[in-house]
Amino acid sequence: MQLLLRESLVVYSMIRDEIKSVLDHEAACDEDYRNFALAQLHYYSERCQSLNVLLQEWKLWDSDIIMRAALECATRFIFVSSARKRERSELIYEYSVALNEIADIQRSEKAKQFVGSNEDVDSLTLIGGVILSVEREEELRLRWPKSKRNPIKQKWSFTEIVRTLAEFSEPGLDLRGYKSLLHSYGLSSHFIHADQTAIDVVWDRAHREPAVRIAQERAHYARLATTQTAILFLCWRALVYATGIDSRNHEVGEALVQVEKKAGVFHEEFARTQDAFYEKHGASNV
Repeated sequence: MQLLLRESLVVYSMIRDEIKSVLDHEAACDEDYRNFALAQLHYYSERCQSLNVLLQEWKLWDSDIIMRAALECATRFIFVSSARKRERSELIYEYSVALNEIADIQRSEKAKQFVGSNEDVDSLTLIGGVILSVEREEELRLRWPKSKRNPIKQKWSFTEIVRTLAEFSEPGLDLRGYKSLLHSYGLSSHFIHADQTAIDVVWDRAHREPAVRIAQERAHYARLATTQTAILFLCWRALVYATGIDSRNHEVGEALVQVEKKAGVFHEEFARTQDAFYEKHGASNV
């Protein structure tokens, strides 16, 4: 399994170099988009580094939680990058300014509730710092009444962005398969909140027959090891689409296909254990 991860990271590095080459073109894009791209891809890269540390320790569930953060970041980047040029600046403004100001209103409101019911001086000093001044709160509320806040928040929700991306297909950037990421995203949400579904999933795997559990874990590992690279590939193609820079490297695409084929062996191995399980389960009910 470590070999699969290493091979995936080799391809990841190839894609990273292609992305750097595009961003190094001074005329590749306007400053706002370039700064947005650099920040988003830096965050994605750091999350993937953390993911790989966890994978080497076989912490698969924890890796899923980190992968969710990376996926959200990449999805927003692809969302902005796949927009028409005239819409891109507006989206960057919404993400970097509007959503932050809306969050400031909500944080301030929650902080005021906390302050009203807490007498600890240190806590009040810490929390009180996020409470907006009367003037600033009035300014933001006038700019962002609920009638404007809710549509923007909905527009930038993960599921709404995925719905939009799944309808996107143009030469050089086909995102119609993006909905396939919703399952792992939804599962990681359960782990973050430690709800009953998360408890059940972890418990179920721990009590599987050893051969089935091992096959499932290997397939899980393979997904995490290769998905990060496949998503970075989409980020690269989205960046190329946004900038118009001619960046083609067939070796990268071929290497990614080969890594995904190797990962597919583990998925098929697990699928066979499930076929055997359902055959046995069905036979016992005859």
